[in-house]
Amino acid sequence: MPVRILYINGGTMDMGGISAYMMNFYRHFDKDKIQIDFIVHGEGGIFDSEIEQMGGKVFHVPTKREDFFGNQRAINRILDTGNYPIIHVHMDGMNGPILKKAFKHGVPVRISHSHNTDHLTESKLKRLLHEYARKQIPQYATNAFACSEMAGKWLYEDKLPFEVIHNAIELEKFQFDQGKRERLRRELGLEGKYVIGHVGRFDYQKNHEFLIASFAACCEEDSTAMLVLVGDGDLRADIENQINSLNITDRVLLLGRRIDVSDLMNIFDAFAFPSRFEGLGIVAIEAQANGLPCIVSNEIPSEAVVADNTFQLPLNINQWITALQNVRKCRSDNYQQLARCGYDIKIEAKRLEDKYLSLCKQTLNL
Repeated sequence: MPVRILYINGGTMDMGGISAYMMNFYRHFDKDKIQIDFIVHGEGGIFDSEIEQMGGKVFHVPTKREDFFGNQRAINRILDTGNYPIIHVHMDGMNGPILKKAFKHGVPVRISHSHNTDHLTESKLKRLLHEYARKQIPQYATNAFACSEMAGKWLYEDKLPFEVIHNAIELEKFQFDQGKRERLRRELGLEGKYVIGHVGRFDYQKNHEFLIASFAACCEEDSTAMLVLVGDGDLRADIENQINSLNITDRVLLLGRRIDVSDLMNIFDAFAFPSRFEGLGIVAIEAQANGLPCIVSNEIPSEAVVADNTFQLPLNINQWITALQNVRKCRSDNYQQLARCGYDIKIEAKRLEDKYLSLCKQTLNL
């Protein structure tokens, strides 16, 4: 029988980086040794059916905002009946209350995972609550993971030693494909264009307004420049208003949420990633796997800057304008560099699988 592990996600299994991390690893575990069940907050995850086909379970619990007491009852019930040897929590600062619950239910291995370098909220009240929750982690976590050194130092400070687990991907899936590039550029009307791409949620963290302003200036210098935005989110209407106000509506394509990001990377000539903060920035790794020249914020961890044609800059609009105008012809083959730095999912999934089995052996003599 495989060891059954419980993952906790703060949202649904969507197209975000944390869900991508979970799915990338889960797909590559030996299911005869490791099986994963998921607690998700809310309904309608796009990976639910795939999880169930691989033998996992998806438990949908109410969000705390919608039904706090229903949320608590549902999680307690799952922990009561699941008999999980390991719980692995992916909610950053809010890991603390879940780990405390798991401790009270007798879960022997309680893993906290840091995926960010700041709380994903601008609300002062929510930030206070997240800070309070974060302080519980050292007391109730038996193990601490992080996607980067910066993410680990932010969440655990100096109170808990942690191990970096690389946000590895299927490198082959993201390698450049000329045929896909030509077909998709033709379908999207991008032939002969200089295409700058971005993938990410429309929210404060991803800093779309800075990218739009930088791109608008590029349009004045290059009549072929186009911006393609992949993703959706709460700030989409604000970004659309900014695009309209700058009179660049015909120069920006908003493709919404897509499940074919690995294909879409081929249409770009450059990748822009101006985040205000990131735990790592897995889409930057994906872009580098495609060989794209990347301009990334200096607020993201250095572990995400692997390839020689990736350039880390401060969020200074003049520097970004210059960089975006000058990187278009430096696509490269970055496969070996990324593999050496720990981003090959085949290798990293085996490493994490062995870690889980070792923790079980130490704790339960399984």
